[in-house]
Amino acid sequence: MIVCPGNLAEQWQDELYQRFQLPFEILTNDKLESARTGNWFAENPMAICRLDKLSRNEDVQAKLANTDWDLVVCDEAHKMSATFFGSEVKYTKRCRLGQLTRHLLLMTATPHNGKPEDFQLFMALLDGDRFEGRSRDGVHTTDVSDLMRRLVKEQLLKFDGKPLFPERRAYTVAISSPTQKRLCTRTSPTNVREEFSRADSLESGGRKGTVGFALTILQQQLASSPEAILQSLRRRRKRLERRLREKQILKPGATLPELSFRFLNPLSSSALENDVWTSAHYQYCFSAKC
Repeated sequence: MIVCPGNLAEQWQDELYQRFQLPFEILTNDKLESARTGNWFAENPMAICRLDKLSRNEDVQAKLANTDWDLVVCDEAHKMSATFFGSEVKYTKRCRLGQLTRHLLLMTATPHNGKPEDFQLFMALLDGDRFEGRSRDGVHTTDVSDLMRRLVKEQLLKFDGKPLFPERRAYTVAISSPTQKRLCTRTSPTNVREEFSRADSLESGGRKGTVGFALTILQQQLASSPEAILQSLRRRRKRLERRLREKQILKPGATLPELSFRFLNPLSSSALENDVWTSAHYQYCFSAKC
């Protein structure tokens, strides 16, 4: 049985059949109701189930508990973790679901929160006798090498043994022009903090978050490559121009003080293609009024 988030069920089904010719069935309400024996799990030895559908339905869990599985693969398994609150353990419905079954294979690419107690609760899904209870120095061991296999990107291989991801080499390139220096200055942490303060003055709470997110992403993209930030600024320009046109249509003849037209003049297509875009583009994108 495969247990995964709902948006991954069809992908699991497609890839299991395309790669291994395994005809897995996805659990649905209709299939549950039309099961001949009353227990759909007993009739389908290769099943794909949505995580939240199982964790929130007690009737489904009762039927699941009455079946045995050779292997239960849990994708995005970190969602099944529990947490300590003071001296008490908060078990989520997803964690309780994991306690119903045996022969678990927990798969996730998300690291745990760094708290040994919570990590121990998660590992208790695999070995309850060994990891049960609150973590205490000298009592519980943190060695999980016999239960856990960790692979970094560089170690992932295709079926033919070739690396799954191409080798990535990073180089530090010195700033070679005043234009590049202006762009780096405008994406500096100091400038971002100043623009965050301007974003905080916006009345819309949702808009504050959007502007703040855009500021941090632009800095990351600049560190990636000039092309990455260029494409982001181009998309940003198109969205703002579309909003401008919509306002012009909805309010014919109305002035638009929140959009400063002086930012639009230097942003011609020819300027973009000739790399005379950095300062004007950045000023346009970072205008809090826009």
